[in-house]
Amino acid sequence: MLKNKKIICITGPAGSGKTTLANYLKNRGFHVINVDSLGHKALNMAKDQIVRAFGDVLDPDGSINREKLKKQLKTHADWEKLERITHPIIRNLLIEEISKSAHNRIVIDAAIPFKLEIANLCDLFVKITAPENVLIQRLKKRGINNNSFIKDILERQRNEFRQSRNWDIILENTGDLNKFLTTAYILIEQKLN
Repeated sequence: MLKNKKIICITGPAGSGKTTLANYLKNRGFHVINVDSLGHKALNMAKDQIVRAFGDVLDPDGSINREKLKKQLKTHADWEKLERITHPIIRNLLIEEISKSAHNRIVIDAAIPFKLEIANLCDLFVKITAPENVLIQRLKKRGINNNSFIKDILERQRNEFRQSRNWDIILENTGDLNKFLTTAYILIEQKLN
């Protein structure tokens, strides 16, 4: 049940610090749900539909090979097709995990909450920003070295933030990490109380 739970959505582009902040909050008693993890689960739950739509993108063990799938996603229309298959599953998995959680303070770590249509689940929206050159540098530190792939990820996510939204908290993560995390935590606690 979603009643009596405070749900915080942390969003921002890849490399902005969403997961870093979510993990910080987890260490302070929040239950964290990483939507990327749910997305990986959704891929395998929908593998028959994905194979019908994109061809043989399976590993020998029958699971989705994400690298093979990425090679099939050549156009915006291909990405939208995949999203039509996986987003409803991700949303249902998210609602299920929130409902089953014994915690009353839940953090959703999601790059695209509006595209996933989960905004109505959230009580508080935290948007994390950083300049594009910082995002690219952070993604490269994670081992993502394909510049065109990085630009594609950031462009697809950028669409999520172009529209005006009623953000409860907007934070720029460009300087001291400890100061960023402490400031975010204090602001979130103030908004929740």
